Amino acid sequence: MSTIDPDAAWRERSTRRITGASLLLPGLFLLGAGAVLGWALTRGAATGFSDEVQDQDIAAIIAAIASSFALMAALGLWVSAASRNARLPGWLTAVGVAVLGAAVGHAVVALPPGLVQEPVVGPLAFGLAVAAVALLGLGTVARAGRARRLDAADELVRTTSPVAGSVTNQGYTHFDEASRILTAVTYTFHDAAGQQRWVKRAATIDVRDPIVNGEEVDVWFDRQDPSDENRIVIRRRR
Repeated sequence: MSTIDPDAAWRERSTRRITGASLLLPGLFLLGAGAVLGWALTRGAATGFSDEVQDQDIAAIIAAIASSFALMAALGLWVSAASRNARLPGWLTAVGVAVLGAAVGHAVVALPPGLVQEPVVGPLAFGLAVAAVALLGLGTVARAGRARRLDAADELVRTTSPVAGSVTNQGYTHFDEASRILTAVTYTFHDAAGQQRWVKRAATIDVRDPIVNGEEVDVWFDRQDPSDENRIVIRRRR
């Protein structure tokens, strides 16, 4: 028995703003797992991926398998954290970090009996580094675009009053085995002239806090151009 409502406590935790510190550990794993995978694939391609057991490089095979799982887990953690704060770097940056690690792993790989060597920047390592920089650059551009949209939304919320809206299509029928689903939710509201309008938004819905048809929400919109969907902000009531 508890004196604290567990559902209310969960809702409070789920609405807390995730900071950049939450990406530090996944980022380190992405960099490290990418480096190990780059090392293992390069070494395995040269010596280990053979049908002859005696010719196989077991270390490279084990490292490739383990680092692949670690890479996917770290990417999932990064995306999960970033999805709760649109101002954080998204999946493009995460992939860029992993590719940068792969470039490092490829550059330092050594053939048996050695493990690593002084970095050698060959064509493949250089190409991976260029791809990593490109992904990191695209991630930065995408993040800046999201930040501008969030700033515009914050300004709209500060400078205008909300109107009542409601959910007309929750976008799902059931959760099956999933605890969270990504869907499109349709909302309706009336603008300042009394014209009814509808807008659709992507939403991640948790089974513990589902969006349902008829739920009331707050809606902010541009009074000068209520048809501008980029200037419509919808927030659930808690």
